[in-house]
Amino acid sequence: MLAKELMVRIKRLQNTMEKHSLDSYIITAEEDIWYFTNITFKPEERPFFIIISLDRKPVLLVPKLEEAHVYKGLLDCEIVAYWDYPSPNGSNWFDILQRLLKNYHHTGIEMNVKAEIYLNIDTKNLWAGHLVAEQRQVKSIYELEKIRFSAKQSDMAIEKILETSYKGAGVVESFSISNGVQKQLIRSQQFDPITTSLTSIVWPAPLSSMPHSIPSITDKLGEGPQVSMAYFRINGYASECERTFFLAQPSKDEQELFHHMVQAREQSLKIVKPGVRTSDIDSEARKYFDRYGLKKNMLHRTGHGIGLSNHEGPFIAEGSTEILRENMIITIEPGIYIEGKGGYRHSDTILITNDGYELLTHAPIDLNSLVIEKNNIQSKLKGKIIRKALNLN
Repeated sequence: MLAKELMVRIKRLQNTMEKHSLDSYIITAEEDIWYFTNITFKPEERPFFIIISLDRKPVLLVPKLEEAHVYKGLLDCEIVAYWDYPSPNGSNWFDILQRLLKNYHHTGIEMNVKAEIYLNIDTKNLWAGHLVAEQRQVKSIYELEKIRFSAKQSDMAIEKILETSYKGAGVVESFSISNGVQKQLIRSQQFDPITTSLTSIVWPAPLSSMPHSIPSITDKLGEGPQVSMAYFRINGYASECERTFFLAQPSKDEQELFHHMVQAREQSLKIVKPGVRTSDIDSEARKYFDRYGLKKNMLHRTGHGIGLSNHEGPFIAEGSTEILRENMIITIEPGIYIEGKGGYRHSDTILITNDGYELLTHAPIDLNSLVIEKNNIQSKLKGKIIRKALNLN
């Protein structure tokens, strides 16, 4: 099934190349090469390339030390090796790449190419585009199954955070939840260490007002809005789920801010369907926050695409010209942030269906479900053990 999936992806790209009058296309980014080959690797300073053409099988150009490894791949392709980096003239990657391209007249290259690589490619009519990025936005049935699985794990991680949190819990305890997910993936033999990344975390208030800050492992949860996140990539496919919750009854102001965040989310979701401009979805959240004097408390766009990467197109942002299509995967996560007080944000992994959308993550959204006042005695004991083992008490 996977081998067939890879060939379909190659054929889709070839069809797009023909529309752009290209007879060859160079792909260098790690995720993009994995998308077409399912070969896991870490390029470090030694670049990898796949060259797609219209009239021959794909060519993989790889470092010599990876040659035997990539032969185990599923894709029917030609493999060419270069010696190392750096190499003597004639045996380095750019000399060999030049020879591979000499018979082509109109070569394209994916826009995410590193500057060093781009500047070392000496060929006529080199055109840079986003053909792979655009193709990756619409997911196949195979990909949707993988993303559903990833989203389920994100959902379960958030539910575990909500189930085990208590006032005074260490942030390190939320970090440890992703370790449990990893162990389960290993036990079920569904774990690729190269294409899997698992982050579970809680931003305690007031740090939650800075969404891209990094909580210290010694930080502890207290009063105010706590923002939890499961940010996963499992065997190559990403998902995320985020929830704002409280460990004591929120104040009237906190309840109001939570309500506005949820309402902005609902306003955005109301128009999510194929054919809608992503900038219009972002505009719905912006207009709502502006109506209540909260636009100044926004720090980011309303959402983004998800696939092989946790952040990719389409971007749900006011500067975007992208249009939603069926089988895209996006997030909707309008947030507001009050300096010195905390932040408010929910996020879900969402599938665009033929007439609307489907939430792939299902953690609680309403305030009543997100106020956690139970003692959680068992979690406190476990947290104490974790902190003692790490010498954090």
